[in-house]
Amino acid sequence: MTQPPRTPSRFSYEATIVIRAALCALPATVIAVALLIHSDANWELWVTCLTLILLPFPFMAWSLQNWISSPLRVAANVISSIREGDFTLRSRRISEASGTIVELYEEINAIAALMEKSRLTSIETQKVIDKITANIDVATLIVRSDRVVSQANEAARRLISSINHWDSIPELKTVDELNISFVLDQSSQDFSRFSFVDQNRRFEGRRGIFILDGERFDLILLTDITRAASEQERDSWKRLLRVLGHELNNSIAPISSLSSTLSKITKTAEIDEETKTDLLDGLETITNRSQNIIRFMGDYTRLAKLPEPETVSVALSPLFQKACQLFGETVHFAPSSSNPTVSIDPAQFEQALINLLKNATEASSGAPGSVTCSIEAIAGISLLRIEDDGPGISNPDNLFVPFYTTKAQGSGIGLALSKQIIEAVGGTLTLANRQDRSGCRVTIQLGIAPQAKAQ
Repeated sequence: MTQPPRTPSRFSYEATIVIRAALCALPATVIAVALLIHSDANWELWVTCLTLILLPFPFMAWSLQNWISSPLRVAANVISSIREGDFTLRSRRISEASGTIVELYEEINAIAALMEKSRLTSIETQKVIDKITANIDVATLIVRSDRVVSQANEAARRLISSINHWDSIPELKTVDELNISFVLDQSSQDFSRFSFVDQNRRFEGRRGIFILDGERFDLILLTDITRAASEQERDSWKRLLRVLGHELNNSIAPISSLSSTLSKITKTAEIDEETKTDLLDGLETITNRSQNIIRFMGDYTRLAKLPEPETVSVALSPLFQKACQLFGETVHFAPSSSNPTVSIDPAQFEQALINLLKNATEASSGAPGSVTCSIEAIAGISLLRIEDDGPGISNPDNLFVPFYTTKAQGSGIGLALSKQIIEAVGGTLTLANRQDRSGCRVTIQLGIAPQAKAQ
């Protein structure tokens, strides 16, 4: 409940002290006057007594007022200096006082010392931050609520000059005048990521907000990832070409060799049964190898042209349990009270689960319950685990390399396709050897959809 404002007193604090001192002396004065009246004293005695009573009063009142007000005035001066940002002023009259006023001085001095230490720490921290910001190769901008760039480091100034084809580093203006308004077109929640391309250069950005002295600011971080992206793209092409070359050579070399052999056979005048059998075997091998190439290119097309996920909110536990049931008693689904709702493409995600469960069952001993599946929801994250009792992972570096496989009849796209499906809906897929025993543990992590209705 809001209290009504207090009406200010008609008298100052010092005047109130004098008035109260006078009121304290009033009873003694009244008694002295009464005694003089009853004693029939002459006027000289009256003057003498009243002079002795009243003459010291102004000095005593002034002394009392000064004695009470002076310590408070010192405390007020120290507090005033703190309010104005000067934390060096201290009360030096502690040794002259005692009692409660000393406690007041000590507390005020302690507050001033604490705030001075805090200010020095803040200044030192700001200097460190400014030095780091000035020397890092990340464009850093601070934008006010009126879209004016209030601060920008050297990297940001160079970037702005590059975007606008300016020869000199510009003065700070609004983001619209600097042609970088796109940095404010992004979501500002929890340092959202964004990216853009300028003159064949790739940049990754982050934007967040902070409040300083009641004013809203945007913090923009821009990183040139051109070189890193190019190296990653080049490495991806190298891996792809290596895989393509390996697969095509494995099929084309036998086809070429067999074609040459069959050509020589057909040039002979007589073809006996044994030669005919060799001829048919060679043609069958060519057919098989050709089909392998066709299947390989089909798998590659399937991996490269995976459609965008059509996400809906789905209750995860029934979907996971349904996929586990396809593999019979080999897969055991551990019941759980957790049934998180996630935003996924049900058809694609189910296919990813089937791929992972198929790998687990093929690696396991095949005994009932040799593959265990569980689901758990922790702090807004859902975790799906698939554990088998097989030999584990022997070559973790090539787990997600497309077309890499250790199986005789494997295509090598199952894990790569599953990873692509899961990451397309914002999840992660990790595989690791189990610590408690031999075998592999597959972990799928997905964010739980907030306030979503399950399909």
